[in-house]
Amino acid sequence: MKLKILSILIYLFFLSCSNHKPTKLVIILVADQMRPDHFSRFDSLYKGGFRWLADNAISFENAFHQHGYTATGPGHFSIGSGLYPGPAGVLGNSYFDRELNKVVNCVEDPDALPIGGGGLGRSIKRYSNNMIGDIIKTINEDSKVYSVAGKDRAAIMLAGQNPDLILYYNKLDRFISSSFYVDSIPNWVMSFNEELNLDSYKDSTWNKILSDSLYNIFARSDYFDGEVDLYRKKNDKDIDDYSPVFPIGFNKGAKPGKEFLDTPWFDEKLFNLSSLIVEEAELGKDDNVDLLCIGISAMDYIIHSYGPFSQEAMDYFLRLDKQLNDFINNLDAEIGLENIEFVLTSDHGGLPLPEYLPNIGLVGGRINKQNLQEAFEWIDDEISEKYDDGLYVRDWTNYYFNHEKIKEKNIAIDGPINIIKKYLSMVQGIKSVLSKTEIMNSENNDPVSIRLRNMIHEQKSADVFVVVEEGYVYRSYGTGHGSPYDYDAHVPLLFSREGRMRKVISDSVETVDIVPTILDILNIKTKVNFDGRVLPLK
Repeated sequence: MKLKILSILIYLFFLSCSNHKPTKLVIILVADQMRPDHFSRFDSLYKGGFRWLADNAISFENAFHQHGYTATGPGHFSIGSGLYPGPAGVLGNSYFDRELNKVVNCVEDPDALPIGGGGLGRSIKRYSNNMIGDIIKTINEDSKVYSVAGKDRAAIMLAGQNPDLILYYNKLDRFISSSFYVDSIPNWVMSFNEELNLDSYKDSTWNKILSDSLYNIFARSDYFDGEVDLYRKKNDKDIDDYSPVFPIGFNKGAKPGKEFLDTPWFDEKLFNLSSLIVEEAELGKDDNVDLLCIGISAMDYIIHSYGPFSQEAMDYFLRLDKQLNDFINNLDAEIGLENIEFVLTSDHGGLPLPEYLPNIGLVGGRINKQNLQEAFEWIDDEISEKYDDGLYVRDWTNYYFNHEKIKEKNIAIDGPINIIKKYLSMVQGIKSVLSKTEIMNSENNDPVSIRLRNMIHEQKSADVFVVVEEGYVYRSYGTGHGSPYDYDAHVPLLFSREGRMRKVISDSVETVDIVPTILDILNIKTKVNFDGRVLPLK
């Protein structure tokens, strides 16, 4: 009897092994400004793509970005590289470049030309790091790597040095690439762009897809002070009132271009293009594992305007659930879901509207721009009077010193630093003003201190930084992110695959763990040193 049971167990073991299909395609989905509670709050409403991803996932409910400036560029870099952004020189979406003596975009490349339409040529030229796509291609040159997103920095930071193709929206009328990567884009991309026909949306309105009663249960009231009123601005002759409510559309005479990214209609185009990439590039069709990265950028624009607890955000996620479902069904028909490994995460979280924070027992506010400007002027006047002009460049609240001039004038650097600290600390909403040296030399191991250290490049970073109080943003309307606090650093992280038993892991993990874990799934060995570790998926 015991031998019979043992035989059955052995049979079942080998049967389960034989049913484990090889991974032919890895899809990394990076939602822009998605909080973990966008899964939990709407869980009962999801019936499509989010439902499938959750039901077939190992989910890490305590996943964090461990860097201090939680923004799109650094976030996508950490996800795609397995490295903290500071030491790599990814200091923000934009930052002051000491060598060029100007503020640059994080994917700025003056030599790159736009390919496939108008817009800006961008690239990863500023960084030498190998991303996950580069590592996969190093192991197998026949593997294909594609990346597509609404934002250029999202597509580029995930794609690496040598993808087959990156595509990003030019904020005008089409998806383009860059001469850093290709000389031309495929005809099927050109045809897709020609059929976008964004003008057809100029009279469209974004309405709720469910009944009002459900939105009042799962979200806050539609009208809420602090939201951005994008539609029917005050320059419309027949509308004079502030009214950030449904329905939402484009202003009279406007040609949908950049504003198209502020709507859920953009994701429909994004995932249609993603499905087309899979089909035309024949991803996942052979034994050479391929990679497709998708940056879901419209989410960021919508949540910036209305906040994560808005009815607009809720409706957006319900629509995205449907669009993801169509995409996943197409993948099943084209490749078979049993051959695909999905990773879903976000480049950062986000803060609820400061005006809404008291409703959830929190406090915060908006930093007064006039008071901040006065502090900047007082700093300029006192440093000029006591020392000299031209000792620093200010990029928003970051100060970059001219060290050669400070040395030439024999100025003790603590003097200008203390003046900056004195005046900026007077502004309500600013918690602390820290020098780069203080951050680097700090022995504190609380999350904020660790994240600030991981954002520092010894030579390239600013010399003085501002840390806002929890709950505060610089924006006059809408909401933001970028702080080292948990509400900005905490993101969803799911590894999903057909037939994977649903499991929730509460251990604290980091987004730099994603690349090592994917490589472990693919059984790829590399000598690249990561800041992350392999996560348990078994």
